[in-house]
Order: sequence, then C-alpha cells, then structure tokens
Amino acid sequence: MNETTQSVDQRAFKNVIPIAVGTVVWLATLALARFGPELWGSQPAMSWVALAANVAVGIALIFIHARYLQRVDDLQRKIMIDGMAVALGVGIVGAFAYGAASNAGLVDDDLNMAWIGALMCVVYAVASVVGTLRYR
Repeated sequence: MNETTQSVDQRAFKNVIPIAVGTVVWLATLALARFGPELWGSQPAMSWVALAANVAVGIALIFIHARYLQRVDDLQRKIMIDGMAVALGVGIVGAFAYGAASNAGLVDDDLNMAWIGALMCVVYAVASVVGTLRYR
C-alpha cells in the first residue's frame, strides 16, 4: 500500500467516525425514548425530554451525514444517493400501499412504523452494495 492510498484510507476512516458516533448516540436516545417510560412510569415530562433529545440528535445526525456526503468522492456520493433514493421510494410506496390495504380491510392495522424504517435501512444497504459492485 503506497503513502497516497494509506492517506486516502485514513481520511475516509476519519470522515466516517462522526456518523458512527452520531448513529450510536441517536440509537441510544431512541431506546431511551422508547423504553424509558417503562423505567420512570407515568411521568410524561420525562418522556417528552427523551423524545426531544432523540429528535435533536436525529437532526444533528442529518447534518453530520450531509457533511459526510460533501467529503466523499463523486462516485461514492452517487452510489449513496442512488441507494437513498431507492430506500426512500420503497419506504414511501410501501407505507402508502400498506395504508391503502389497511383501509380496504385487506391487512391487519397493527403494523409498527419501525418496520418501515428497518425496511428502508435494509434496502439502502442492499442498494449501496449493488451500486458498489456495479461500478467496480
């Protein structure tokens, strides 16, 4: 590995650290907002604080990710944005289709919205891998 490649790899690793840290913190605040009420009981103020913290960290994570996208090379940015487009499309189409099916009485109305987010994450990961392989 030459010096330039090592420098590029170190820079790429350094750029991804804020996303990793932000994601872990966001997941921790999400867990607190979701499971905290079981810990502190019927204290809505605590639940609002936990929810506000989760939203604030989520907004910060959006800005961190946008900054990361500005720092990657053009091909990597294209792969990531294409993956995001596919994930957003699947999430929107899937959520609205499920809503319509639910209103028509075709499915139970007990879908947890977390499944839509999880589906979008999986689709984004798969689309990113496919994009990376396609441009190899």
